[in-house]
Amino acid sequence: DGTAALPPGEGGGNSPPLRGGEFSVGGAKIVAINVPLDRAKWIELRRPALRANLRWTRGRLKPGVRLMAVVKANAYGHGAAEVSQLAEKAGAACLGVLDIEEGVELRRSGIRSPILVLSPVLPGRARDAVRHGLETTADSMELLRALDRAAAPGRRQPVHVDVDSGLRRWGVAPAQAPRFLAALKRFPRLELRGLSTHIDYMPGKNAVEAELKLRQFQRLAAWTRARWPRVLCHAANSSILMDFPQWQLDMVRIGNLLYGINPTKRPLPLRNPWRFYARIISLGEVGKGRPIGYASEFVAPRRMMVAALPVGYSDGLTLEPSERWIGLGAGTRYWGMLRGRPVPFIGRCAISHVLVDVSRVPRPRIGEAVLLPVRRTAASPRIPRVYVE
Repeated sequence: DGTAALPPGEGGGNSPPLRGGEFSVGGAKIVAINVPLDRAKWIELRRPALRANLRWTRGRLKPGVRLMAVVKANAYGHGAAEVSQLAEKAGAACLGVLDIEEGVELRRSGIRSPILVLSPVLPGRARDAVRHGLETTADSMELLRALDRAAAPGRRQPVHVDVDSGLRRWGVAPAQAPRFLAALKRFPRLELRGLSTHIDYMPGKNAVEAELKLRQFQRLAAWTRARWPRVLCHAANSSILMDFPQWQLDMVRIGNLLYGINPTKRPLPLRNPWRFYARIISLGEVGKGRPIGYASEFVAPRRMMVAALPVGYSDGLTLEPSERWIGLGAGTRYWGMLRGRPVPFIGRCAISHVLVDVSRVPRPRIGEAVLLPVRRTAASPRIPRVYVE
């Protein structure tokens, strides 16, 4: 309907209602924020932050190294089609998705870049992968046979062979990889496009082991390039790129860094594009000693002003730790923000609502928006994404 409202700033009060188009607020240009005034919850996504993270990440790459933008899980909740378009314009060589459905959705949204399905597809879906022009990850002869049968005459289906370096989720064992790769020559309609692995590395925990596995993969990559000179070898995700920049190989697969999530133990100049908001739908005072919520598990330690928000675990709010959010002491583990002030969660998180303590916010009002620490990949796709320029 063209009506829009700016969410409250983290450091100040609410902005007035605005009507569609372009606005100037404090010197900043705001473009078409399509959030009706009666919208109870939404996710705000900032395009400039995504672009900045893409530029910064590309700046870390050696000359000739390609960037794969990982947009699986709806681009970590940021909207796969929107992020893919930004990544295309920023020079990403290809996109990474988890399954065929995600790849098909991108094709239907108009994405023309190469798309790699990062996990093995079911052999029965080989024709779907070929029909939609998706590159595929393979680790079994059964899948190779299915892809070869499905490939169109006169065209070769690109295949990436994954090597299991310890995660044990999928991939060919390192010792068996040369034989598996050699078997590809039996399938005239398949083309070896890539050789990949995913190192089971956790920053600050197993760096020596990760280095050894990367060296092992490099030896296999050298053996493969000698036989398939055009193959793309890739092992680096965001944490490997940051902590082992010498192992960029031919391509890096980047997710966390693009979304402003720091995978390392040191500070990085990333920008957070993500904001999850829900409006207060009810307010009420609770006296000291009164129980609150299901099973009366929470008892008010003092007189409190309590606000109800229409968001719960069905929206992805699990009250589990989320990046950049910290606790406020015993009994108040996680919290939201209202006008730049912390509002702790109280009681249990229900399927579609949660309660927060707004006692320390002067004169809270129904309709004000609270910033919430919803884990991005868990946020319900039903919640509207609002892209801010």
